[in-house]
Amino acid sequence: MKSIILQMHDQLINGKKTVAEFVDESINKINEIKYTNSVITDSFSLAKEKANKLNDKIEQNHSNLLFGIPFAMKDNVCTKGVITTGGSLFLKDFVPPYNATITTLLDSANSIMVCKSNLDEFGLGGTGTYSAYGIVKSILNNELIVGGSSSGSTNLVAANAVPFAIGTDTGDSVRRPPSFLGVVGYKPTYGLISRYGILPYAPSLDHVGVIAQTVIDTAIVSESLVSYDSKDFSSQKIDDCHFYKNIKQISKLKVGVIKNLEKYLPPNTCKAYLDAIKIIEKQGHTIVYIDFDEKLLKAIHAIYYAISYSEAVSCWANLSGIIFGANFGGTNYDEILKVARSKTLGDQIKRRFTIGQYITRKDNFDKVFLRAQKIRRFLVNKWVEALSKVDTLMCVGASTVAPSIQDVQSQKFSASYADDLLCIANFGGTPSITIPYKKVDGLPFGLNFNCKLFEDQKLFNVALTFEEIFEKNGGADE
Repeated sequence: MKSIILQMHDQLINGKKTVAEFVDESINKINEIKYTNSVITDSFSLAKEKANKLNDKIEQNHSNLLFGIPFAMKDNVCTKGVITTGGSLFLKDFVPPYNATITTLLDSANSIMVCKSNLDEFGLGGTGTYSAYGIVKSILNNELIVGGSSSGSTNLVAANAVPFAIGTDTGDSVRRPPSFLGVVGYKPTYGLISRYGILPYAPSLDHVGVIAQTVIDTAIVSESLVSYDSKDFSSQKIDDCHFYKNIKQISKLKVGVIKNLEKYLPPNTCKAYLDAIKIIEKQGHTIVYIDFDEKLLKAIHAIYYAISYSEAVSCWANLSGIIFGANFGGTNYDEILKVARSKTLGDQIKRRFTIGQYITRKDNFDKVFLRAQKIRRFLVNKWVEALSKVDTLMCVGASTVAPSIQDVQSQKFSASYADDLLCIANFGGTPSITIPYKKVDGLPFGLNFNCKLFEDQKLFNVALTFEEIFEKNGGADE
């Protein structure tokens, strides 16, 4: 698939388009799809102002592929001077006094932020239906979910409103929504992209990720964001980060698949998944079946909840309404906090905070939280063992095509154990990417690929390899 960013860059340097024209096109498209509720706050005026300043500077930026390229920022990323809500009414008027590191990096590359995208409140939700600013409706069919929490970012990319968007991923949030919408979602090795200035969910699991239409576009953007940051205690150094420059297809790969994973897929996506395995083998790659204890597979969901909810309630202990955020008054600290949270936080986040608080109580901490951490380590060890046997491990980007909003809200739909596999890359911090595969029942269905820690370049090479294979062999509807 041709790179959208490279096409736009070529138009800029050859004088076929101006930065201002690209920004105007992006704004017009965002306005056309307001019904999807993908945007919380627009930065149209700032974007146009910056575009006008950049119009005459293309000659000095021929090698800067992100110059003048518009993008969407998930609204849990701090943007100085632009409201950052985290999808919560608690922060509906919060204007950060500083930029997140990734905001600064993209600004320095002269990319142009056109909006802050919608998300489940503080990232605590996997459907796109838990934002205080309304449900995000799929650009493909407004009765379907996008998935979450990076719902607005994914929708805007799928709608061609922006060539790329920033998301965050704590369990699958930049990889499962792209499966539903037919785009690419990449989560790097833990710590390669700084989380400084990102509103947290669960710091030991949180990653910043990139959503784009093609693997090459994802590589271009990600390369610009990988930078050691002393402000982020988890920041990692990588010797060679030229994801786009070094990207190439690989002729012979050992592709791991989890034995019996298909039993956790419905018939329509199960057939598509099994067909993908056949396609991969026909292209000369080797399939390696990996044994994975089903008891462990069934434990992932509970382990994720126990750890992420506990970390979330700890991170957001500062939601008092005194230092920042909503304040409705009160006679003491407890009363101010209680009133502010009661009036502004949604039911889903209250539920998760309550569970997290229960788990971290003194009498539950060892038997629930510490036990979950031990099982997490065991899961990661098994994951690392599996990755050591292959070049890449393939899973599904989602077990189904996008379900309806009605089914999600009425709890007629629930995720599968196959979906839970995506969480292990967060447990262990390994790089992971979802790419489009084919349409099933008229809707996108993606596949997910994983590599060892710091093998992000290899992951991009794997993704590029299969992107082309699936484009030629996987596109037909089931």
